[in-house]
Amino acid sequence: MELAAIGRLVAACIVIAFVLGGVQLVATRLGRASLGVRGGTRLVSLVDTTPLPGAASLHVIRIAERYFVVGRSSSSLQTLAEIPTAEIDRWHTSRGTAGASAVAPIRRFARRLRGRP
Repeated sequence: MELAAIGRLVAACIVIAFVLGGVQLVATRLGRASLGVRGGTRLVSLVDTTPLPGAASLHVIRIAERYFVVGRSSSSLQTLAEIPTAEIDRWHTSRGTAGASAVAPIRRFARRLRGRP
C-alpha cells in the first residue's frame, strides 16, 4: 500500500513539473512578444541608471530609436525629457564607445552559454 502511494506522489510531482515548465515557456514567449524581441533586438532597453537620494533614481531608456530620461520615486515613474539621438551618439563618441553597450559582453556570454553565435 505504501509503495502505491509513493508512486502516485512521484507521478503527481512529475505532472506538476511539466505544467510549471509549460507555464514558464508560455510566459517567456509572451514577455518577449510584448517587448518586441525579434532576432535578439529589444524594442525597449535600459541604457543607464543613476541612483538618487532616498528611493529615487534616474533612468535613460531607449524605445526603438528614441531615448528618454525617466524619473522614478517610491510611488511613481515620470518621463522627464527626450534626448536627441545625436546627443547619445556624441556621448558614445566622446567616451570611445561608439555603438557599444555596457551589457554587450554579458549578452555575448549568455548567447555562448545557450549555444548561439
